[in-house]
Order: sequence, then C-alpha cells, then structure tokens
Amino acid sequence: TDIFAGTNGGGVYLSTDNGTNWTQSGLLNDYVQCLTVIDRNIFAGTFYGVFLSTDNGTNWIQVGFTSYSVMSFATKDSNIFAGTSDGDVFLSTDSGTNWKEVGPINPTYAVYALATNGSNIFAGTYGDGVYLSKNDGTEWSRVNNGLIGHMVCSLTVSDTNIFAGTEVCGIFLSTNNGTVWTNVNNGLTFYTVVSALAVSGTNIFASDYNVYIHAGGVFLSSNNGTTWTLVNDGLPNYVESLMINGNNIYAGTALA
Repeated sequence: TDIFAGTNGGGVYLSTDNGTNWTQSGLLNDYVQCLTVIDRNIFAGTFYGVFLSTDNGTNWIQVGFTSYSVMSFATKDSNIFAGTSDGDVFLSTDSGTNWKEVGPINPTYAVYALATNGSNIFAGTYGDGVYLSKNDGTEWSRVNNGLIGHMVCSLTVSDTNIFAGTEVCGIFLSTNNGTVWTNVNNGLTFYTVVSALAVSGTNIFASDYNVYIHAGGVFLSSNNGTTWTLVNDGLPNYVESLMINGNNIYAGTALA
C-alpha cells in the first residue's frame, strides 16, 4: 500500500495514504530516475548507480556498479535489468548484490526504457530504436522495422502487444515481438515526447507533451492504440511518469 516517487534532485519520497501526504525517504539531493520493487526490496536507479532499501525506504545502500547513470529498470522473475545512459544493460540475479554487463547495446545511445514479455527483453534507446534479447541479455538484435522514431522514451507490454513511445513520432505498436512496428497515433494531438506508458487491464495510458507549444497531458486508449482520447482534467501539461496501483493511476509531473 506504500507508494514511492523518485525526484529530480530530492531523492525518494514515500506516501502511505494513496498520495495524500508525502515524506522524504532517503537519497536526499540525488537524482532518482527509476524505481522498481521485488518482494520487499526497493531499487532506485540514480546518477550514481543502483541503491537498495530493504526497510521500506528508511535506509539505502549502494549495490553493484557505481560509475553509470541508471535510466531504466525491468524485472523478469527474480532477475533485475538496469539500462544506463552509456547504452549498457546490467543484470542482477541475486537481489542486486552482484551485477554483470549483458550488452552493451550501443554505447552512443542511452537505454531510456526496458520491458519484458515472457522470455523476451526489450530495450528502448534514445537514438537507435528498440533492441530485443531472447536469452537474458546475452545477445541483442535491433528490431526497428516500421519504427520511424528511433528516440524511444518509453515501453510497455499488454498481453502480446508491445508499445513504444518516441520523441517526435508518437506511439508504435508491435504484435510480433518487434518484428514489425505500426504507428498508432490516431487521436494524439501533441506527439512530441511520449515519456511514459502504463497498462491497466485493457486500458493503455500515455503521457504526451509538445515542448514547442507547451501543451500535452495523458491520453487513454481502450482498443490497443487504435484511437486515443485526452483524459487531462486536473493535470498540468507536462506528465513525465505514470504508475498503476489497483484502480488508482498516478501521474508524476514537472510542475506542482
């Protein structure tokens, strides 16, 4: 029932009442770019590597590599994958105690997004599209057929459907593990930066922001991306992250 939020320079915050109140919960002054949870272990990806809390955010310890800025996490069973700003992906199979490099994918482009679908792991890079690994990162192949936008900011999986949010080119859908991608932008009105995607049942939520006209918000699709509707009442324009918890949808913004 606890919700954690990573901030840009303020560390981690914790809410125990569905977001009504928040308290600072460690890593003060750090830039927390991603969070994930396995059992009671909370992992924070920061400018300075990965930190772990085993006591609900009261204390944090640095685990594994320290020289990489961590941009994204994905979990597969008990395995944790971490994507970095240097185009590397690291894997831990022991709750973060040890990490091994399972890449690099492309040292020129940061791994902004990671997602798992069965035995497949997808990595979205900021400039080189989507990569796929079928063997826990041992080998990667570039799967960009039809993916016009190679600056991939977000990924999510809904059943056998994989969605990629890009900068400039909107949202793309693959129904065959990345072999072919189709643009699914009908109803999106701002598609410049699709920084977050989230799935709740048959509903897919996307944050979409246009940096030039300073407009955007959250869009909803209930038909696998065929059409999108703006569901923005009460939100500022710039939504950077989305999270589903039960029936609640949380939007992390760049504005109070």
